[in-house]
Amino acid sequence: MTCARPDVSFSLAYELQPGDIADIATTSPARKRRRIRLIGGLAAWAPLAAAFTAVTVALDRPSVVKDSPGAPAWMYGIDVVTWLLAGVMGIAAWRLSPNRLARRAWRKSPRDHGRHRDELSPAGVTSISPDGSEHFSPWTTLARVLETNNAFHLLTDDESFRHELPKRGLPSPDLIPALREFLNHSVGRQPPAAAQSTAAPEPTP
Repeated sequence: MTCARPDVSFSLAYELQPGDIADIATTSPARKRRRIRLIGGLAAWAPLAAAFTAVTVALDRPSVVKDSPGAPAWMYGIDVVTWLLAGVMGIAAWRLSPNRLARRAWRKSPRDHGRHRDELSPAGVTSISPDGSEHFSPWTTLARVLETNNAFHLLTDDESFRHELPKRGLPSPDLIPALREFLNHSVGRQPPAAAQSTAAPEPTP
């Protein structure tokens, strides 16, 4: 039995940790796509900047380029611009790193430090913060479930994170498969698994 209350199918209790926030940042589809684009752009742009700089330096060395009058001034301008762009992309990718985002969010949200509780019922998910405040989400507002090694993440239609359910919050790791099945049946505007198993059969004509 996962919870003493009959209307609750699963109950999770845990101390929030910076790693939980990093898990969200690692899983976020939008943030992941943006960081991949930045890293890909940096991987393509940095060699181009290095190659153009090498040409500029070679033109300034008569021993390398015979009878060269030297690199024109505009080439130095392009060198500066290309390296600045590479630096901007590198800094942006670094700022989107999951661990950095987690440390910053952890410092900015001291009210979230402490013991959390999540209760899952056939109606939806209730998250209870350390200060006792509650946030309820019916299953109809949740469109997707993403699973990592550490947690289940519940997302809305626009890929916003609504709930994080750390697996360590379960009374026993043996309940993870049952919780996975329950979420897969409940998320995405489908009837909850518990409701399916307890629904009375329709009368036959």
